Amino acid sequence: MTGALLACGSPQDSVKSPGVQQETHEKPSPVAVARTDVRFDFYLLALTVHSAFCADGHERKAECRARGARPLVIHGLWPENLEPRTYPHDCPAPQLSLDPMLEQQLGDLMPGMADHLHEHEWREHGGCSGLDDDDYFQRTLELARTVDAALAARLTTLAGRETGAAELRETAEMFRPGIGPTLTFHCRTLRGSGNVPVLFEVRQCVDNDGPGGAPGTLLDCSTVQRRDQGCGRSFLIAERE
Repeated sequence: MTGALLACGSPQDSVKSPGVQQETHEKPSPVAVARTDVRFDFYLLALTVHSAFCADGHERKAECRARGARPLVIHGLWPENLEPRTYPHDCPAPQLSLDPMLEQQLGDLMPGMADHLHEHEWREHGGCSGLDDDDYFQRTLELARTVDAALAARLTTLAGRETGAAELRETAEMFRPGIGPTLTFHCRTLRGSGNVPVLFEVRQCVDNDGPGGAPGTLLDCSTVQRRDQGCGRSFLIAERE
């Protein structure tokens, strides 16, 4: 457990309340279990703004040509340390073998699975979590659903317009009081955006105080030295082409 814990209100969907033990997800043998001897301080949930990703040279990817993609999509759930750039990665782990129903549900919020993003994330990050593969991606999905529910509608409304981190945090707070400080916003300058930064990723800080080191209590990101990057006072929400 690390940093100051942030108490949040009751969730509006399937995500369990922070700080409350969540039920474990059992799977038949063989089980893809990650290493348990790796130590880290907290998790970062990383969600990509899909329209920005597609505008950043990925227009030809199948996920970018598809209709009806969500504004936010899963990039990954990363074990992190307080000291930046010291996170554990590429830990030895069994080959990914997801429950078929979970794999189907995950695909709705992780369209990059078509290009094996989930396999990459398991190899580089998930294997260091100490969780088995189903549990790791189930927790990722639950966290992502809550952030998506808090921000997706507003991001859709703001497409093609400028906004700021304060407005998006206020939107998130209206959905779930206390969630705003758990989020950071990350921007890039893309082709055709001029000098205006474009929102590219939303991240959430989560303690590893759940059962077996699983994601648990949401964290105020300032307590783990994580903050907005590259966004300035305002930034653009990219439109889907």
